[in-house]
Amino acid sequence: MDSAFDFNPMKGRDRENPFAFYAEARERPVAFSPSIGAFMVSRYADLQTVLADPATYSSRAALPTSYGASPEVDEALRRGKVPETPMVVNDDGPDHAWTRRVLDAAFTATRVRSLLPTMRVRAAELAANLSPDGADLVAEYAAPFVRTIVDAALGLSDADPAQIQTWSDAQVVSFNPLASLEARVEAAHQLGEYTTYLQTLIDERRRHRRDDMVSDLIHGSDGLPGLSDDRVHSIIRGVRVAGFDTTRDAITMVVLTLLQHPEAHARVMADPAHNVARLMQEVLRWEAPHRGLFRLVTRDTQLGGTDLPAGSVLLLLFGSGNRDEKMFPDPDRLDLDRANAHKHLAFGSGLHVCPGEPVARAEIRVAVETLLTARPGLHLAPEYTPSYIASYFVAWSAWMSSGKPHRAD
Repeated sequence: MDSAFDFNPMKGRDRENPFAFYAEARERPVAFSPSIGAFMVSRYADLQTVLADPATYSSRAALPTSYGASPEVDEALRRGKVPETPMVVNDDGPDHAWTRRVLDAAFTATRVRSLLPTMRVRAAELAANLSPDGADLVAEYAAPFVRTIVDAALGLSDADPAQIQTWSDAQVVSFNPLASLEARVEAAHQLGEYTTYLQTLIDERRRHRRDDMVSDLIHGSDGLPGLSDDRVHSIIRGVRVAGFDTTRDAITMVVLTLLQHPEAHARVMADPAHNVARLMQEVLRWEAPHRGLFRLVTRDTQLGGTDLPAGSVLLLLFGSGNRDEKMFPDPDRLDLDRANAHKHLAFGSGLHVCPGEPVARAEIRVAVETLLTARPGLHLAPEYTPSYIASYFVAWSAWMSSGKPHRAD
């Protein structure tokens, strides 16, 4: 085991641009990262092997749990009555199958279509309000747009969106095993407040059903019975995180990538209705907004030339698999005509493929098409260089800007 071959997405090169590391990792057997405490799975074929075999590679470790970080964190969570129910992404077997059926029923094509008018109105409103002198497309466009849509889909539109976001951010901190004890204790207190809010919402929806996901989870849909309150809590918290961060990042990366590639920019602007979809598909591969999730090895096995004893933890590097030259020729080139771009792993694959994929795709397309139509002269501010948040497992490409990086004229 080569302990010098390490990966730490929280700092340095691995934070700002991990693709050089990914390329080196794909040339090696599956390797262990001391910083993460997990084996890194970087090749497309190996990733698909793991995703297709949930019996050998359990999802129980997909996300770190909020409980178990420390006695102080656990005490704060218990005082706040935060349920210990695992996120659906951590479920295996019958538990996952049942919950997933109810969740999929809540993400129907009808619901996606019902959200389109809200998407178009909100995107147009935000695009119109961008200053021609400079705008931050994360803070002023992508984030408020996605926040509006995910809250509308769930049924949280009556709440204070800033407060919901604070609680959702606390959920992300609670997942991060590299966060400080102080930060995780504060996040636990925030999750207690979130639990109180969600229980009040659940009780109200139990009495008065609405056309939203919370109601479907409580009452059931398509002939399926509803879920327990604790399970509803975990799904809402999980969907609110997954539905916000990754979609916000995907929108901003599609725009950034377009503005950094003049030929693609000209082609898309000549025919946005046809080419935005091609651009979105290729950017989801080229700049995956989802770093990956963990898996737990349930039996002694071998993967990618490495023996893995039962109990080993894996980190699935979807961003690396999407740049695997054996699957995607010339992977570092943006190619709007790439025939197999749709085989990317931005939404995962197999049993745990993202249930919100149809909503996310609709959000990205509406947000990008609306922005390009409303602001055809959009360009990067001179000498602007993007910086990237420290992220343990969600998105390395969350484009956090400083100042005013875009001209909207």
